[in-house]
Order: sequence, then C-alpha cells, then structure tokens
Amino acid sequence: MRSHFEVIIVGGGIAGASLAYFLGERGVADVLLLERETQPGYHASGRSAALLCEIDPIPLVQQLKVLGGAFLRRPPAGFSDTPLLDPTGIMLLFQGADGRAPQGIAATMERMGVRAEVLERAAVVERVPPLEAKELDGALWLPDDGHIDVHALLWGYLRHAKRRGAVQQFGAEVLGVRVEGGRCVGVETNAGTFHGRWVVDAAGAWAGKVAALAQASPIAVVPHRRTIVTFAPPADLRVDRWPLVESDAHSLYFAPESGGLLLSPMDEEAMEPCDAHPAEEVIAAVMERLAVLAPRLVPRAIRHRWAGLRTFAPDRVPVVGEDPRRPGFFWLAGQGGFGIESSGIIGAIAADLIVDGKTARFDASALAPGRFGEGHQ
Repeated sequence: MRSHFEVIIVGGGIAGASLAYFLGERGVADVLLLERETQPGYHASGRSAALLCEIDPIPLVQQLKVLGGAFLRRPPAGFSDTPLLDPTGIMLLFQGADGRAPQGIAATMERMGVRAEVLERAAVVERVPPLEAKELDGALWLPDDGHIDVHALLWGYLRHAKRRGAVQQFGAEVLGVRVEGGRCVGVETNAGTFHGRWVVDAAGAWAGKVAALAQASPIAVVPHRRTIVTFAPPADLRVDRWPLVESDAHSLYFAPESGGLLLSPMDEEAMEPCDAHPAEEVIAAVMERLAVLAPRLVPRAIRHRWAGLRTFAPDRVPVVGEDPRRPGFFWLAGQGGFGIESSGIIGAIAADLIVDGKTARFDASALAPGRFGEGHQ
C-alpha cells in the first residue's frame, strides 16, 4: 500500500467515517482511514443505543443535534438502501417542574424546526401504560425523533468514501505520530509508516492518547462508561411501537429493541480508555429505579448486557479543529453520547475546516481546540 496521503484519519468509528465521506464530497479523495480494531465502529459507535433526541441542556450541542438530525431524515440520494431514522418518538418525562419550563423548551424546539409538544400525565400513561402516574407530571414529546440505523449510517459513510478513493486500513494501531519542523506529518503504525499533510484524531476514547503522541494541546477528553441491558417485556404487553422514555428524575431510559426492551441507567463513570464492560451493581441499581417508575417492566432475567465509552471534553462540547500547538494535527473528538446523531454535521464542518480553513455551517470557534487556552488540563 502507498504511504503518502493528503489526510490520515485515526479512528474508524462514526466520527472518522463521516469525515472521510464529507472529504470525498469536497473532492478530497486522497484519504487514509486507520482503525486499530479489525472492524469499524467496534467501540462507542457499535455500542450506542442509536437514538436521535434533539433536546439537550447544552445549547451548542442541541444545535448540532438538530443539524445532524436533518441529515438523518434527508440523506443524499443513494446514500443508503434503507431509511437512517425510524421516527418512533422520544418522550422526556418531567416531575415537579414549573409547567412553563417544558412549554418554553417545546417552543424553542419548534423555532429550530423540530416538532415538540408538552403532554399531560394522562396522555403519557396512555402511550406507555406501565408507567406509574404518580411518578411523573407530564412529558416533552418529540414525535419525529427515534431510532437510528447505525449500521446503515456507518457503512454508508465508509462505502461512499471508498468509492471516491479513500483507503481504509483496519487492524492498524497508531504507535507514534511523526513531527517535522513543529508540524505533524504522519503516523507510525504496526502496519507501517504513513505520511500526510493532516493527521486527524478521531480516536474516540483514545483521542487523548493519540494527542499525547503528537505532543498536542493537553485537552482532557475523558471516557465515561454507559451501560445498556435488554430484556423481554411482560407477555401481555406489545412494546414495539413505544417511544423511548427518559426520566432524569429516575436516572434511566428505556425503549423498544429487537422485540424486547432496552434499558440504560444513564451512568457516567470516568475511566481510562478500554474495552468497557457493565458493572453488576449499576444494573441492580437501575432495576430498583425501574421498579419505582414502571414496576410491571422489571424483568426476571436479562437477555444481553454491554457497556460503551462516551468521551467528553471539559465543557462537554466537541473538539473540532487544528491544534494551536501542533500544526497539521486536527482534533475530531469529544462527541460524548451524540456523535452518531450529529455526524452528519460535525463531519461536514471538519471537512470544511480541512479544505477551506473555515465553514459557513456553524460557529467553528465554539468547537475549536484553542478555546481551552494554553496548558489546559
């Protein structure tokens, strides 16, 4: 395989794959995508609950989700043979809230082009009967959000990038980052040394490790574990068209999944990058909370359990842009738990910045690694 490329992308998850795709859209086909695992999307991308929920407490993140949602609803012609989004709906429960607050959020979403309404308690329980009415006062309802086909999205990015000339190398671990004259000029891997004008850090939970190899800005992008379990619902309940139900008050969400139910305790335990595994005590605790919110749903047995890592920057906003300390080193990291939802906009922003040094799609300064200042930890 040749060794010189315009852009080298480290990481074959949704972030790296989307950038390879959007670079191709911008006419940059001289791209090498490196993935340490033998298959793409093995870690965070392959372990996500795969849901689009366009409401977020961080306004910048909410904007990115809405822009990313537009791509999922209306992908380019020929991008995928199947729909990327199944709008099963998202129902965000609230309890004890000032009734004006949910109404204000719904109005904000409507102004952003996202259908949203406030449901009264009776309407919430009508949609999901096992919910205990006394445990909620209402819900924010997003009827056009729902389940993302992550496989179709990831392979849509990879397939089209490859057709335009991008080289994809799996099973290639980055062992070092080459620097000459202060500029990042390539990487050393177990599959050889590769040279590039740009090295993009799309390594997910390992983004901080890759940045350290380049002696780039020490931005504290920290992985956090998120646990998910699946189980069978009661035999007398049909759950396949239920929306996702999330309750911050009970620290959980659940949704239909492959004929059963998926449940997450919404845990966030900071840890070193690794092949994450669920903790039994976390699962036991969420079952106790589920017994309060929807006791009929507590299962006798769990079908499957797994965990993934969601990586956050200190302000929980993605880090996208050239490193101020190391020219040629480009951050594409810190998408937290919404990298799949927002890939259709963040990948495009990153491609614009690499090709043009600017973008008209978003305020790139809000994502730039330089926002943390020198010596930030």
